[in-house]
Amino acid sequence: MSGRTVTPPYHVTNAYESFLEEFRKAVEGRNGQVLPLFVPLGSCFRESSDSGSVDFTICLYLKGCPCKRLPHGKRLDVVIKALETLDKSSWSLMRSSVYLNYFVAVDSMCQLVQSLHYDFVDGGQANHPFFHVQLTDESMPEGDLRSVGFELQLDVSEEPSQCWVDTRIPTPDMTLASVLYCLVADHLAEIFSQFAESVDAVQDRLPTLRFEALTKSLQKSSLHFKSSHWFAHMRLPTEQES
Repeated sequence: MSGRTVTPPYHVTNAYESFLEEFRKAVEGRNGQVLPLFVPLGSCFRESSDSGSVDFTICLYLKGCPCKRLPHGKRLDVVIKALETLDKSSWSLMRSSVYLNYFVAVDSMCQLVQSLHYDFVDGGQANHPFFHVQLTDESMPEGDLRSVGFELQLDVSEEPSQCWVDTRIPTPDMTLASVLYCLVADHLAEIFSQFAESVDAVQDRLPTLRFEALTKSLQKSSLHFKSSHWFAHMRLPTEQES
């Protein structure tokens, strides 16, 4: 993603800006912080290798995420990176990957305690559930972390990880907005209802999945063991089923 900057329609950029601002206010209302303090969304949209699409990339650092399970003196930080590709004609999503790294910090040191990403690709990927979350043991590239003000020293174990990194779990379609929405529900439960109401009007303006891809997946749900987005792109109906 190295193309020139692209200016999407106002309703697209404004929807992202409005949602992110409400997310920031929710986090700051619980004594957390979202970095960088200002995200110039104009620079987040760039021309894709396919002239009919636009890439949207953003990285956020949620510093001081409320977590009741952590003892005093420890802090939960979350870094989120979204890579989304939008169709220029409809400004719907052709692809969405949202990465999350969860770190437990003590003073200037931290440990990566959970890494995952949500994936959707129009048309599907071989041997991947149509929509899925993949659990991994990998930290984001250091350049991404440092670009959002992440200054902690990562404590890397000398022992090889035993994480089964190929675990892919079918999910609903989880885009950047969906993931941030869930973060508020998980960690800011006391104000979730207020946040949900504040972003309700933004929903219709945020980019959605291309309807054709979603429709095809749902139509094949009977072939995939009660999970509508299991491997819906990989199996065609037999003559008896069609």
